[in-house]
Amino acid sequence: MATNNIELRSIRSLSGFNFYIPDYQRGYRWSDGQVKQMLNDFKEFCKRIDNKQLKAGEFYCLQPIVVKKRTWTDTDGGQTVTTVGYEVIDGQQRLTTLYIILKSVEQVCQILYPQFKFYSIKYETRLEYDSQNYLQNINTSTAQADEFIDFYYMKLVHDAVTSWFESNPDDKLKIARALLEQSIDLDTNIDNENNIRVIWYEVMDEESATSIDIFTRLNIGKIPLTNAELIKALLLRRGNFVDTDVTMKQLQIATEWNRIEQKLQDDSFWYFLYRTDNPFIYENRIEFIFDLMKNRTKDSEFYHTFNEFNKDFEMLQTDKEHYRNDQARIDKIWDGVKEVFQSFEEWFEDRTLYHYIGFLIEYKSDIKKLMNASTSMNKKQFLDVFIKNEISEKIAGINLDDLSFNDSKGNVRKILLLFNILTVLQDKKSDLRFPFNKYKVEKWDIEHVCSQTDKLITDENQRRLWITDMFEYFVGSSSKKAIDEYIENLKLQIAQTDESSDIQEKAKLLSLRSELDVIETINGLSMTEDKINDSEFDEAFKKVQAYFQEDKITDKDSIANLALLDQETNRSYGNAYFPVKRKRIISNDKMGIFVPIATKNLFLKYYSRKSNSLMSWQESDADDYLDSIKSLIIPFTKA
Repeated sequence: MATNNIELRSIRSLSGFNFYIPDYQRGYRWSDGQVKQMLNDFKEFCKRIDNKQLKAGEFYCLQPIVVKKRTWTDTDGGQTVTTVGYEVIDGQQRLTTLYIILKSVEQVCQILYPQFKFYSIKYETRLEYDSQNYLQNINTSTAQADEFIDFYYMKLVHDAVTSWFESNPDDKLKIARALLEQSIDLDTNIDNENNIRVIWYEVMDEESATSIDIFTRLNIGKIPLTNAELIKALLLRRGNFVDTDVTMKQLQIATEWNRIEQKLQDDSFWYFLYRTDNPFIYENRIEFIFDLMKNRTKDSEFYHTFNEFNKDFEMLQTDKEHYRNDQARIDKIWDGVKEVFQSFEEWFEDRTLYHYIGFLIEYKSDIKKLMNASTSMNKKQFLDVFIKNEISEKIAGINLDDLSFNDSKGNVRKILLLFNILTVLQDKKSDLRFPFNKYKVEKWDIEHVCSQTDKLITDENQRRLWITDMFEYFVGSSSKKAIDEYIENLKLQIAQTDESSDIQEKAKLLSLRSELDVIETINGLSMTEDKINDSEFDEAFKKVQAYFQEDKITDKDSIANLALLDQETNRSYGNAYFPVKRKRIISNDKMGIFVPIATKNLFLKYYSRKSNSLMSWQESDADDYLDSIKSLIIPFTKA
């Protein structure tokens, strides 16, 4: 089984190496600003060394150098010379810049590190003007820098480095030491020095992707090696395993890795764990587990997680009593990863834990705290004491009677989400689950059940949309033919209804006449291509508002008049009347579009103890809805 090799290397460990830059890469193009930033970073690192803020072996990490073993030939004095070294797939800009910095402190290097031999860099496409020779003699070269573009940038950076050291003379020795100092423990082969290191990522010959493929991905696609890729290479490198079962062990870890990744790629599982405000987006979702284990934050350096795993590996190398070889150390690290994943799976499979923990994670509960509690308690204690107490903490101080759209929007969303989750859990025999993936992927609004807009509509486009909505609701179409036919049908029904008949017939007649009055008022609006008559529209608007009894709710911003609704539906129908929204929600549900269960129940009036009409939302409906929310939420509030 082919695996790439990865390790952290000090700059000194590159002594005498030969590097080859192939022709598919562009020339050297660093700016003076970039190298000054690098030197400033080195300076800050050296300050931390001086102030004794670093532990033994703590280092400054440069981004990866991706290489592949290669042999090439040169002509020297008519003789063909074969060189063995490394093709640089990614990182030639950093490698060249480090070389220029080292050349700028060459005298210090010769005195303090006489055994250090500068690595060489061969450029395939610059043979005619020998960038390699120019670099080697950059301190004394008299070549015209503007003669070749590579020379120009190399000299630009060299001049910037020289200028920087002139302004920071005390840092010349410190940076030279940070670059070239190392302190290798002979027993563990661990470098205990505080120095500058590079992630060395060596692509094996068996690697199926070509060097150009890898270069394209890292440079043209601007997709850097991820922490997950580096950790995988660290775990699977051949030297970790006993020769007799190396392939089998690599295959075992790789198979387990793939199973974990495959499960995390299932959105129903992933979004149970992944919070919507997470600053990281994961292509390899297993990296989420690694980041969690190593406390990566948005302020961490890019390769923080890999560096921490590498530190763990090096630390275990010092414990020879418990970990006799690298394979035992890898097993220890990988077992820790699997334990985290197994905890996630157990939570996901348990329907109650899935819902409670899914809510807590979305509202920023510390997953590691949850894991520690789950391993230190039995299941009953974890669920009935710890988890329920955590939920109580999340909703502490929220007064449901005072909760308002304008005052506490964050709390409204929190309570509505919890109410939906608890509603799902009410039916203990059901397999129904609240889909966190749909809740987190889609955009959601806090929707007023009864429209919060009492003001007349003045915008012409909004007026025309409102008219269309009304015809779609009453008639089922906004076409003139359908409207005319519907009006004639209403008139026919009215004519056929006996006014002196029983109460039901009288009520039916009253309803038909009200509907006809509304539709004819809207249909009779005087409008040109650009303008609807203001007074006529205002009359129609008020008439429809009265028809739907939209003026019967006293506090429209109370949570008793709020629900979760997907943004697309809400932005289209947010100011529509209750029955219009109800019709759309029923339609969405029929089409398989996710509607939160409590929102659906509300518009179907499941919470209303007594309702005179399914077509209007009244004060009694709002009161019953609020009572239902309280019945599920209050048991979680602290006394």
